[in-house]
Amino acid sequence: MWGFIIAALILFFLGFAVHRLGWHFLISGYNTMKREDKARVNIKAMARLIGLMCYGLATIFLLIAAIHGLGFGLDIPVEPFFVLMLALIVVTLWRAQKYDGNIYDEDGHLRPGAKKKLVPVVVVLILLVTLVPGLWFWFSQPTEVTFTDTALVIEGSYGETVPYEEIEAVTLTYRPSLDRRTNGAAVGSRLTGHFRTTGGEDVLVFLDRDIEAAVRIDWSGKPIYVNVESNEATEALYREVRLK
Repeated sequence: MWGFIIAALILFFLGFAVHRLGWHFLISGYNTMKREDKARVNIKAMARLIGLMCYGLATIFLLIAAIHGLGFGLDIPVEPFFVLMLALIVVTLWRAQKYDGNIYDEDGHLRPGAKKKLVPVVVVLILLVTLVPGLWFWFSQPTEVTFTDTALVIEGSYGETVPYEEIEAVTLTYRPSLDRRTNGAAVGSRLTGHFRTTGGEDVLVFLDRDIEAAVRIDWSGKPIYVNVESNEATEALYREVRLK
């Protein structure tokens, strides 16, 4: 929750600095332009647009913090908020080009050779609308666990290969108490990567929060919590690991 609030405060400050204080050097691209190129930019309109984007993003972060961190008891997924943030960023980046007189003339038509200047912007926009959802989809996939002759293999991002001979203990638990993410992803109900428990222990998790059962594996590396597509399948996984 506090991470969202801090991010919101930073965004509010950046938006105010660009929009009201005239800190236009914070606008990427504009700060590296030649003086004559800067003179052709409607910097007041662009600064207002960037400021509104920052205010909008900050508001979304505060909404997420309020819904998921203040105990309102609302079961609202965060995905729509991040989709809204992505859409806001894409629209702002594209709209900002209209205020660049080096690309568009006074009548709103592209200047000769301006298409080349738009190529980097188009590339960034394509990456935003493809790479981000692609990563989202990747992290939302169910955990796959396979067994080889010598090791248990957890597939995917942050995956691990756990040799059977290094497994010290296997425990079936229900709803592990996690405090916060230290290096990983939380997409919908899925948690993947490095987290810290409420007891202060650093663990590696591959969990679906909609599934209560989880297998804890203590080995020579960082303790692992993992579950699969259902409570029954997770309990079967626990029994299979114990046999190795």
